[in-house]
Amino acid sequence: MRVLLVDPQYRRERPVRVSQEAAPRKLSRNDETLWYPPIGLMKLSQFHKLRGDEVRFANGCDADVCYKGDLFTPAQLWDRVYITTVFTFHFAQIVKTIRFYLEATGGTLSKIYVGGPMASIMPEDIFEETGVYPVCGILNSARQLGFDDDTNIDLLPPDYNLVDGAQYAVNDTYYAFTTKGCTRSCPWCAVPKIEPHFSSYIDIEPIINELRLAYGDKSTLKLMDNNILASPELERIVADLLELGYGRGEYTGSVRPRQRVVDFNQGIDARFMNESNMRLIAQLNVRPMRIAFDKLAMKRAYVDALELGHRHGIEKFSNYMLYNYHDSPRDLYERLMINVELNEKWLSEGSETANSKIYGYPMRFAPIHSDNGNLANRKRDLLAPNPREKRDWLEAPAWTARFVRNVEIIRGAANGAIPPSPEFARRAIGENFQEFLTNLYMPEELLRNRNKYERRVYAHEPPRPPGNGLIEDFREFMLALLRNQDGRFKAFHNAVSSNSVQEVRKCLKNLDDPELATWLKLYLKR
Repeated sequence: MRVLLVDPQYRRERPVRVSQEAAPRKLSRNDETLWYPPIGLMKLSQFHKLRGDEVRFANGCDADVCYKGDLFTPAQLWDRVYITTVFTFHFAQIVKTIRFYLEATGGTLSKIYVGGPMASIMPEDIFEETGVYPVCGILNSARQLGFDDDTNIDLLPPDYNLVDGAQYAVNDTYYAFTTKGCTRSCPWCAVPKIEPHFSSYIDIEPIINELRLAYGDKSTLKLMDNNILASPELERIVADLLELGYGRGEYTGSVRPRQRVVDFNQGIDARFMNESNMRLIAQLNVRPMRIAFDKLAMKRAYVDALELGHRHGIEKFSNYMLYNYHDSPRDLYERLMINVELNEKWLSEGSETANSKIYGYPMRFAPIHSDNGNLANRKRDLLAPNPREKRDWLEAPAWTARFVRNVEIIRGAANGAIPPSPEFARRAIGENFQEFLTNLYMPEELLRNRNKYERRVYAHEPPRPPGNGLIEDFREFMLALLRNQDGRFKAFHNAVSSNSVQEVRKCLKNLDDPELATWLKLYLKR
């Protein structure tokens, strides 16, 4: 059987193609900067190779694996094409990919298999657009793919030779599960749809031992469990990981030993954290410890979990903060400041327990469901509220497309995370809520080039000449508008809130206000 495994091309950069005649490349060892590998396809590769099938991998719509027109022969057609999916907002790209590879099967829809998270959430949508009905949920039997075979494909060790280590994070990292599913049903989360049944224990030892025999001793183990602390088998899971050598101070058995690390990549639920299970987890070399902070109502549980981890010697925390869901900009700012204040507190205490640091990752909400046929889940962001609605935009602002965009720019300017240094964090987000709010309104040109436009030089910065002060001028201008919230404010606010160049140009065309016009022109720079 000829089998083609396809990871759709929905990332910004296309993988670099290197011919077989080219000199070998030095592979990147920094898996944190590379793409997450398509684990499902890697397990399918293992399954088919064990059957003796021919397996090939393609990224995106790759013409090199499709034979066009007169070049088609029965021997050149693929017997099966598997296409993986991730996020619902990639819908258009997935449909394009399915249609592209249909010709590679001789036009036979039944030879195309689509799976993964998006496919499990939107099977009817995919079927309506392509005629292919996806394989939903977990592949726990080969019978789901039409084989007379009970092999649990989900429990097979992934084929790490399938993908290119120059693009995918497989050089020094293994991926595995010790549980499946989650006991919670958070409305913003896709896990209840993808993994509806909670499995409290998966024996990880045979999988990791087999992987080490095949690919060597990789130092990082990313566990993809969605809620490991919900498992009553936590003690048994930790014992397995310790047996595999993922305790503190353990190193790989390679020629150049590297410290082994466990990363609970999908996060640890702060609401399940207590002294007993932290004592268990702290036996492992966890770096970082990821704890989500999805809403301000979780503050007590979140802070308690961080403090508990700090007391048990956890040095690096990474937290995701869902925003643009049922929160507000003020809610997000308060959550960000909780991290800042904890980092300040731990710095002042010295290193009696641990040199703990928190990295904050604001993560914008992406709808997974389509309500009332609005196709919202096919877009990257939740539709912004009506910017013209009556509210106090100084005291109780709501999320707009501009605000969401600027949070992402603030993150990008800080290398993707709000840094643990309190000084850098306060500069990135704002010394107070009013500064944060003016940052959310600010033109991208100013926000991206702070050193050029900000007069103030912060004490923690390397020496630099002061900027031209345009940032301070904008903040003064914006706060004046926000305090009055008159017709001038409404005109400016409505022009910039949709994050649309067209809206700004439309406003400028009919505007007779030189000051507003001067600032609005900055929004045309991208």
